[in-house]
Amino acid sequence: MVDVFISYSRDNKARVADIAKAVAAAGYDVWWDAELPPHRSYGDVITEKIGSAKAAIVVWSHASVQSEWVRAEADVARNQKKLVQTAIDDVMPPLPFNQIQFADLRDWNGDPADGSWRKVLMSLEELCGREAVAPPPPMPTAAPETTTPSTDRQVAPAPPKSSSTALKLAWALVGVAVIAIGLLAWKLLQPAAEPARTMPETIAASSEKGVAATPGVATDGPAEAFTLAAVIEDPDGFTNIRSGASTQAAIVGKVLEGEKFLTYKQRGPWWRVRKADGTTGFMFRKYIRLVEGGVATSSAPPMPTGVGGSGVVIPDSSDRALTADELGNYSALELRIARNEIFARRGLRFKDPALSAHFTQFSWYRPTTKNVSLSPTEQANVDLLQSAETAAR
Repeated sequence: MVDVFISYSRDNKARVADIAKAVAAAGYDVWWDAELPPHRSYGDVITEKIGSAKAAIVVWSHASVQSEWVRAEADVARNQKKLVQTAIDDVMPPLPFNQIQFADLRDWNGDPADGSWRKVLMSLEELCGREAVAPPPPMPTAAPETTTPSTDRQVAPAPPKSSSTALKLAWALVGVAVIAIGLLAWKLLQPAAEPARTMPETIAASSEKGVAATPGVATDGPAEAFTLAAVIEDPDGFTNIRSGASTQAAIVGKVLEGEKFLTYKQRGPWWRVRKADGTTGFMFRKYIRLVEGGVATSSAPPMPTGVGGSGVVIPDSSDRALTADELGNYSALELRIARNEIFARRGLRFKDPALSAHFTQFSWYRPTTKNVSLSPTEQANVDLLQSAETAAR
């Protein structure tokens, strides 16, 4: 039985080899038809391997979306609930697979820490029942040998212990025993300590209402804690829960896109959260969207609908030079959208989830790249809009 089966088009064999290598490097047993035995029929081997695998990665491309074999293999994986979809070209998975999320690997260069590749590894961890192996740390540099010139690398044997050395050792042992007895007596004379509490001090200090916990009873936070439902808004499709309010703290859990969890209003950039399975920890506030009436809400004002509902504030901002006078009647938010729609026309994939969500709802927007080149007119307009936006705030 293999861990991971990979379905792809032969036209993409070189790129798929990189994916297979990365899956193997993560500690999974991977099979793809580059390993097809010459004495076995293609159909028999594929049916056997995909049926016994714990997860099946389908690599969608311009070629594979046209392949009946890849579609058939994806359908088998979907029916067996082991499908992990990726895309290496600017394509959407064909029907009915476009209803399932996929990882965009167009710009992936093999980095195991890349956000899109982390989504693949997260799916493999869930389907295969174990975490991916972390990349091996660099080998430590051996300390240089030290030599004593006079001995030419020869180590002189230690002299035999004399009776005076044994006497010193005996007195040292007596001293240690005396110190130990003194510490034990001091500890026995101390008053009994209060029972420890499990609530972190940082949470108690940040409580808005300052509700005291019952002495001796473990608590996860103030009385009003964990009363607000929330979801995440993260372009990676998941957000880590950490043991402390820092990116250096250990990861204790994950929240997937669309998964609800509980929190409460807190001070600072880190909020304490709790999953349905009881996992409790800290999450960065910017990724949290509170849910009211089953709908995720944000404190940000609504995005402008633009001219004719197109989402475009200034339709010709890529073709002519704008002037400061004509920007005076726009709000700061409208100016921000007008500035970013210049990049959107060039196909920029936005990292900001709010901008991405805004432009994705319009049919003219085609996100294709992480970097764009602007014309001199566009760059001048971007600078002008940035200045006007700052002044309007």
